[in-house]
Amino acid sequence: MNDAVKAFFSTSYWPPVACFAVMGHSGEWVLEKHEHYQKQTIRNRCSICGANGPQWLVIPVLRSHGQKTPVGEVMLDSGKDWQRVHRLAIESAYGSSPYYEYYRDEIMPFYEIDYPLSLFDYNTSILKWCLEALDSKIKISFTRSYLPYYEENDYRSKLPLHVPLPYYQVFARKHGFVPGQSILDLLMNEGPESWKFLEPDSKCQDESQT
Repeated sequence: MNDAVKAFFSTSYWPPVACFAVMGHSGEWVLEKHEHYQKQTIRNRCSICGANGPQWLVIPVLRSHGQKTPVGEVMLDSGKDWQRVHRLAIESAYGSSPYYEYYRDEIMPFYEIDYPLSLFDYNTSILKWCLEALDSKIKISFTRSYLPYYEENDYRSKLPLHVPLPYYQVFARKHGFVPGQSILDLLMNEGPESWKFLEPDSKCQDESQT
């Protein structure tokens, strides 16, 4: 893929490294805004790598219409203590990483939400921050209506399988390099140099979401 790619993605919580790898340094990241929410996907969960290996962080959500709830109407569940749990998990996994202190004050506000907020808006604010941290020229846009499929670069129900260049991870001596992590893992370990580890072209294939 080239640097001007246009690709379609579901909303996601700290998107996987693979999503950034297919984009290059510029292009258009199109978020699906009109689908029905799908549970047990990256829409409300991400993987970080800590002392015990990969760990899923899951956001509890409120769905007003059950399985038919539009993704934009899914709300963060403020009645659960997930923000503190996620904050502590991130600190435990990355407290000794090279860039935790560098980014800490910028990411902690994502775990101090005290007002009603949709999952879609929450994830979008995180994505915007990620692109700024990566000094990316990628533009974010939104679908205007729901289409069952797009002919090219449709990653709403599948992830690009990215064969990564190994980067520094805090617990690599214990677990070896662990691929398939969220962009948070790469940023905490490589900071502004993260783009050096994102190879868009031949190393990307398709993979079903988990």
